Amino acid sequence: MQAYYEIETEIPKNHQLNLSLPDDIPAGKAKVAIIYEFSEPKDNTGMALTEFLNKYQTEDIDVDTQTFEENRKTNADRDFRL
Repeated sequence: MQAYYEIETEIPKNHQLNLSLPDDIPAGKAKVAIIYEFSEPKDNTGMALTEFLNKYQTEDIDVDTQTFEENRKTNADRDFRL
């Protein structure tokens, strides 16, 4: 059986945490997960790439599908449509 314990903390500039657990959590193996917030990248690279592809793309399919269609090797593969 698994149990869950959560506590909030502040990550210091040295990125080292000192963690003290309640006495009712038994000694032994455990998993530690760090869940944190991060800000979006300042540049909008993903949006710029999408706009570029939309401007020059001749068919209304995504890039991965187009690459898949172009790189299929056999006639049997060409019978399969996405």
